[in-house]
This record gives sequence, C-alpha cells and structure tokens, in this order.
Amino acid sequence: MANNASRALAELDKALASKPEVDGHVFSAAAHFLSLQRDAMAARQRETGATADSRRKLEHVNAVISVVLGVHFPLGSVPWEELEKARGWLAELADQPNAGG
Repeated sequence: MANNASRALAELDKALASKPEVDGHVFSAAAHFLSLQRDAMAARQRETGATADSRRKLEHVNAVISVVLGVHFPLGSVPWEELEKARGWLAELADQPNAGG
C-alpha cells in the first residue's frame, strides 16, 4: 500500500491536471494525507531522535501543507507555480522508502 506521501502526491497530480479549476475535495484529501505524513514523521523523530535530514524533510512537508491550504483557500490568484514546486518536494519524499506514514 502506498504511503501517505504517495497518496498526497497523487492528489496533487489530480489538482494540477484540473487547473485552472480548484477542486476542493482533492485539496482536502491532499491536506489529510499530508497531515498523516507529518504526524508519522514527527512521531518517528520523537522515537529515534531528529537528524538534520529528518528536520529538513519535516519542514518540507509543513511547507507543502501550507501551499496546499493556500491554493485551496487563495487570498488572490491561485499560486499554481508554488503548488508545482511543493509537488516536487513531496515527490522527493514519496520516492524514499523510509518516508513514513
């Protein structure tokens, strides 16, 4: 079964494929899987200790969550470029076998 990072990545791919339409259900699902991913990573850090690499990965997941919420509820124009950048960070994480979640 795919980890939560992979599931969130699949939702972001759906979102990017449907632009310029913003599908709230897709962004809600992505935020859900990203939150599960973040929680799993934070729990692992508490159990095994945080490293510079694990902190960086957690920062990237938090940044992706922020971008997803910003696209889901934009204050102005939809920041699609930021979502594409965030998708790249998430793709790197999803490709790692010990991504957690």
